[in-house]
Amino acid sequence: MKLIATSSAAEFARHASGVVAAHVAAKRDLTLTLPTGSTPLPLYECLRSEHALGRFSLDDASVFMLDEYVDLIAYPEGSFLAYLHEHLGPVIFNGRTSVHSLRPNDDPTYCGAYDAALDAAQGLDLAIVGVGRNGHVGFNEPGTSLNARTHVIELTEDTLNANFPRVEELDRPSRAITMGLADLLNAASVLMLVNGDKKRVAQLLAEESRTSPSSSTGTCFEVVMRLRNLGPNWSAPSIVSLQRFRMRVARSVSNAVRCREGTGQ
Repeated sequence: MKLIATSSAAEFARHASGVVAAHVAAKRDLTLTLPTGSTPLPLYECLRSEHALGRFSLDDASVFMLDEYVDLIAYPEGSFLAYLHEHLGPVIFNGRTSVHSLRPNDDPTYCGAYDAALDAAQGLDLAIVGVGRNGHVGFNEPGTSLNARTHVIELTEDTLNANFPRVEELDRPSRAITMGLADLLNAASVLMLVNGDKKRVAQLLAEESRTSPSSSTGTCFEVVMRLRNLGPNWSAPSIVSLQRFRMRVARSVSNAVRCREGTGQ
């Protein structure tokens, strides 16, 4: 388990891109997820610059979209697919990288087909994720089963207010399709990106695994945080627990920022 706290976008991008580059160097044909939103933008800007200079490539990789809105009025406008085209462009949309997109489809057989593609790829090598204001990962809202796979979910009012602050309620999507927690938590490695003011940022607390430290089967878990207005305290809500380690993203109840670094299998 490794937590890295940064104070600038440049430092945040440097640490996060270093993690991604190391994984690609270790396995060029890795499978990974790529989150959307404002948090990963410094990372994507860095990866796109490195790609333009010929120093970074996902040509042999397979990208699985993490989530997508189901009820967008003008799809693909405003979609996460459009977001990835805008912010990563030729890094993944190049005819060489395999991109598995999630479409706004609520048919259970479509979700099953996406799971089958994940299974055929033998799961995720690297799950890059963010954390929503209410603790959601992907669009797995609080209370989602740890065993859930790809599914359609009703978005909470808190999530909609955060993602569509200036959009009339009738024009907002009400549902999303998302990769489930089961696939994210079974990834070989997880990179969580956290960005925000200390009073709003969703934070991670980890407990050491009960699994023996010598075990080689654990998930490698890294968190890169960009925190503003750091103070002596920080907090955040509980969402998941793993058999190899427990992850708690908890609601802000105190303000202590503690960054510790250690290892967990």
